[in-house]
Amino acid sequence: MKQLLDELIEQVQRHYNLQGPLSFSEYLHQLQEDPAGQCRGAARYLVDTFDYFGSQVIDTPTGRKTRYHLFDAEFADRQGRVAGQEEAQHAIYKLLTNFAREGHTTRLILLHGPNGSAKTSLIRAMTRAVEHYATTDQGRLYHFRWVFPSARIARGQIGFAEGEPAGRQPPGESFAHLPGEDLEAVLECECHDHPLLLLPAVQRQTLLQHLRESGQLPDDFRLPDYLRNGNLCAKCRRIHDALLAAYGGDFQQVLRHVQVLRLFPSWRYRRCLATVEPQMHVDAGEQQITASRSLASLPSAISHLSLFEYHGPLVDANRGLLEFNDLLKRPVDTFKYLLSTCETGQVTLERSTLFLDTVFIGSTNEMLLDAFKEYPDFASFKGRLELVRVPYLRQVSAEVQIYREQFPPARLGRHLAPHTFWIAALWAVLTRLQRPDTEKFSGALREVVAGLRPLDLARLYDRGQPPAKIASALARELVGALPQIYRQVGKQYEGRGGASAREVQMIIMGAAQHPERQCVSPLALLEEIRALLDEKSVFAFLQEKPDGDWRNHERIVEMVEEAYLDLLEEEAADAMGLVTEKSYRDLFERYVLHVSHQLKNERLVDPVTGQEMEPDRQLLEEVENIIRPAEEEPEQFRKALIARIGAYALDRGRQQAGPPDYTKIFPAYFEKLREAFWAERQQQIRKTYQQLLAYLDGQTPVGVEVKQLDEIRAALEQRMGYCEHCAKEAVAFLLGKRFC
Repeated sequence: MKQLLDELIEQVQRHYNLQGPLSFSEYLHQLQEDPAGQCRGAARYLVDTFDYFGSQVIDTPTGRKTRYHLFDAEFADRQGRVAGQEEAQHAIYKLLTNFAREGHTTRLILLHGPNGSAKTSLIRAMTRAVEHYATTDQGRLYHFRWVFPSARIARGQIGFAEGEPAGRQPPGESFAHLPGEDLEAVLECECHDHPLLLLPAVQRQTLLQHLRESGQLPDDFRLPDYLRNGNLCAKCRRIHDALLAAYGGDFQQVLRHVQVLRLFPSWRYRRCLATVEPQMHVDAGEQQITASRSLASLPSAISHLSLFEYHGPLVDANRGLLEFNDLLKRPVDTFKYLLSTCETGQVTLERSTLFLDTVFIGSTNEMLLDAFKEYPDFASFKGRLELVRVPYLRQVSAEVQIYREQFPPARLGRHLAPHTFWIAALWAVLTRLQRPDTEKFSGALREVVAGLRPLDLARLYDRGQPPAKIASALARELVGALPQIYRQVGKQYEGRGGASAREVQMIIMGAAQHPERQCVSPLALLEEIRALLDEKSVFAFLQEKPDGDWRNHERIVEMVEEAYLDLLEEEAADAMGLVTEKSYRDLFERYVLHVSHQLKNERLVDPVTGQEMEPDRQLLEEVENIIRPAEEEPEQFRKALIARIGAYALDRGRQQAGPPDYTKIFPAYFEKLREAFWAERQQQIRKTYQQLLAYLDGQTPVGVEVKQLDEIRAALEQRMGYCEHCAKEAVAFLLGKRFC
């Protein structure tokens, strides 16, 4: 243990030596090594934080989107990861980039959406990323403080006592590296002022122009207004001016008292990152520094000054990010000052004016925003607000990620049955969807859009899977129109209402408490959902008027149950070895191969005999009897199919990347193949599953080999994740609902 402690102490010491204090001249060397990094404003620093973690363009059925890895929180073991919300991520990044180009933050970013839509989670992910980025070499930030040596070090200088022993500090040497026992007083800058603000504005401009002319700063680098026109806080300015006067204008002597330190933003300790909760007072203030032993020991040139220290979230967040949580819950008059603060980068206090370099971001729900829009001065505020919509997620796979990360096995305390989170996510998404607006479409496509059901739209958003009975040409049109459907905005935009992730979490926790069940299962979840539907007075989304199947919550539960039964049927076939997903793919790949050769009027090679053969017309007819709409001619259908495969490859540049994934290109066709399979195999599955249920109950099977039942049971438990209890529950549910 002692050896471990010694190693830890050595690591801490090494870290301190790397991050230790600098004199002002040493800081200028850091500036010369990385001028662009040291001349960043808060907006550019946040943009660089985004860029440091990187991004990727992801293909989704609703269009290509950029996902910023910052929100994946890999640096924090994925704690606080934000699922989905790529549109909001990109909007925030674009606004920050605009602020960096303008030179300062001119507007407040206001995230708006329903309660529980991840507004605060987006902001928290940003603050955690800034904290991590600041610990890297690329993310180095610096601030300064004033240090005053003891009398024995600075004998006879600016009011220190005469007659003391000779000082140990060489003339002109900085006091920045003096050990603690040789310092009489230290004065912090509560505003975390940038060290370059110590230079007068003219000399600052000269230095930065030199860096630009020498090629160390890019020609297109925009210096933030905070460094170009800003100034020290009033306290630091008074100390600076008093020292300069005491030293007879010798600026080098003033800089001896400057100690430059690494600045590590911290949301917990309100350092460059702060949150303003709804409250009734202004977010900055000042108070006179009270007497203390260290202050009394200051040289007379400083001790006579009336110094004020600054406090409040605006001060704490300077050079970083300030969050206004639930901004519109505050009386409007309490944040009117933000209009001028955003515009000028300054906030005026009773005795002084503070220069700020801060990104302002806030959150609010839709009800409060609607009320705010009726406020007489809303137009004035709108000019200083950038609204970013953060709706509920509408992709089931993204919603599932939320619950997987929030409910590790240890938290649930019970075995998690397969598909439980998927059922929860599907139900939540279905409650959020609304009937598409057909006015923007025409002809046959308009009829198709009008005929979509909630489950159809959920599958389209999540997998780009059109309904199976739509003709192939119309299916392509529908998939192409998805981005337009996804982004349509009416009086109530899609994703504004419905069940929130918080309510789903409550349902999952309720399902984990069922005393009669050994597992957290989909059936337990469905029971909790049905119980929630009885609480219409508690949940606003349950009070909405149904529009056919849309927002019809009793009907939505039935849809979820049907989708779950479809999954159980597929698993039953897979567990019994009747067919697998690979079987469908192999069949479809053979079909496409034969179609391609038939259209080209070419022969192909038999993979078994190696002999040339004509395309198998029987194979083509058998497959097309299942997947081809009755109104389409075979030749027309085949040409459209091959054209769609070619368009898919060209769109993604995959001509040399092996065969395309036909399950993504033609999900509806695979759905039809599955349905045809079930029509032929239902009786066999029913009989075998009845035997399996009896076997799981401990009965001796009749008319079927025990070995086969053991293999099915092993497939369910070992490959699909069931345990004995939830397997029995799922088998019984499928038999009771589909094979009764």
